[in-house]
Amino acid sequence: MEQERGVIAWMAHNSVASNLLMISIMVVGVLSLFGITKEVFPTFDAEVLTITVPYPGSSPEEVEEGIIIKIEEEIQDLVGIDELFSRASEGSGVVTVNLIPGTDIDLVLNKVKVRIDGISSFPLDSEPPIIEERLPKTRAINLTVYGDLDEHSLKRLSDEIRDD
Repeated sequence: MEQERGVIAWMAHNSVASNLLMISIMVVGVLSLFGITKEVFPTFDAEVLTITVPYPGSSPEEVEEGIIIKIEEEIQDLVGIDELFSRASEGSGVVTVNLIPGTDIDLVLNKVKVRIDGISSFPLDSEPPIIEERLPKTRAINLTVYGDLDEHSLKRLSDEIRDD
């Protein structure tokens, strides 16, 4: 008669050892429950920066030439930047900076601020740049309010519900 070899065969013949292993696995599992972080709405690193430059009274073309192109040229070679998206509209320009996942956002944010503050050729009428990290927003609930009220009253009622 050939004798079986291996861990499973050994456990089958030593029920005390297999039961001790099972109990220790269960105890470790129960103890690990207390160390698990539980969140209803988990937070994620943003990995997105926005640079907004108000330029009152300007056309989109003026914003692009006077602001957007200068910002893009100044920050495009920074380490950690994945993509740049720009939007020139009437009265302001916005550059959105997507970072490579895992990049230290504070380090890149500081480097961007230094480079943007170093641009001296912005138009005279433009306001100082606003550089900020875009924080993700999650909604907890969507609510629809309707009834026999005018639109203004429904808006006021929905604002009161939101504030509560």
